[in-house]
Amino acid sequence: MLSWAAPAASAHVPTTDGTSVIRQDGAQVRYTLELDYDTLTKAVGLGALPRTTKDAEHTAFLDTHRARLASYLSERLTLTLEGSPCAASLGDTGITKRQRFLYARLLLTYRCPGSGSGEFTVRYGVFSEADAIGAEHTNMVDYELGGSGGSDVFDTGHRELRAGVAHASGGASGSDGTDVSWSSTGRFVTLGLEHILGGADHVLFLVLLLLGAQGWRSVVRLATSFTVAHSVTLALAVLGWVDVPTEIVEPLIALSIVYVAVENVMRGESRHRVLVVFGFGLLHGLGFAGALDFTDDFGGRLLVSLLSFNAGIELGQLALVLAAFPLILLARRRSWSTRVHVGAAAAVGVIGLVWFVERLLPPGGAA
Repeated sequence: MLSWAAPAASAHVPTTDGTSVIRQDGAQVRYTLELDYDTLTKAVGLGALPRTTKDAEHTAFLDTHRARLASYLSERLTLTLEGSPCAASLGDTGITKRQRFLYARLLLTYRCPGSGSGEFTVRYGVFSEADAIGAEHTNMVDYELGGSGGSDVFDTGHRELRAGVAHASGGASGSDGTDVSWSSTGRFVTLGLEHILGGADHVLFLVLLLLGAQGWRSVVRLATSFTVAHSVTLALAVLGWVDVPTEIVEPLIALSIVYVAVENVMRGESRHRVLVVFGFGLLHGLGFAGALDFTDDFGGRLLVSLLSFNAGIELGQLALVLAAFPLILLARRRSWSTRVHVGAAAAVGVIGLVWFVERLLPPGGAA
């Protein structure tokens, strides 16, 4: 997938996600927008429906409040062509489900002046700070505008997309006609970096591995095993070849923390830890994939975005290892290091157990 997925049991920074599919046909642009349902109704001021509400009622609720939705979006999602505004109208509304979360699907149609050739600018202000939704918002974009196409990310630091002029993308054109934009590639790297460093469960799992590692050679073996494993399942899940529900993956990730914590308390690094880490890496890769929802078919831009996101994960992992393991080695020279090691591992294990129980419970709120 490629949308910023919902957090699980307080292990991640609160986020909401969305997707944008933008397609041009002459002077008309169709913009299919998917947003977390409960967050959207809250931001628009419609309130939240009971969790027992049926799908048909969710759909009817959006249709009933179409005018207010159109007003909200017209102020926060604009499209211009060569600086001239494109007239927007809200067409179909509906719902869709990704894993256990409900999303509103909104079809916006923009009619632009002239023939539709030139530089397009999309300005995205949905779920901005002014809406006070209490969570960061990320929207993954798959666009074809002005004869160019690519993938990008809207988030707090990036609210504008330009397309249709060669110099606007800041990159080069790929062999399949898509744009290879260094700026958007950098945003996917940053997204991967933020995801691993902002995900407390991934961080604590890695810290536990470092606590049990005997030396740098051991760290290299464990990190390599974890990297290969999570890269495989991340790619398989993003490409749609493997689909494991979040309600299965997230509790198992919490259990992986508990297992390694117990292993650290009992005996430290075991002979089979590399294989164990590989198995748990497969789980964590599925967790990383839960942060993404690619909207386009397999191709050059999807591959670049996927590799960039994974590169961000690896950079975050490397930064964590280089920051934490030297401190662990220094601490081992102290007489109190064994007690601290056992205490820290036990504390993290308790946290993992709490997360496991929380993730078995039904979701209590919006994504």
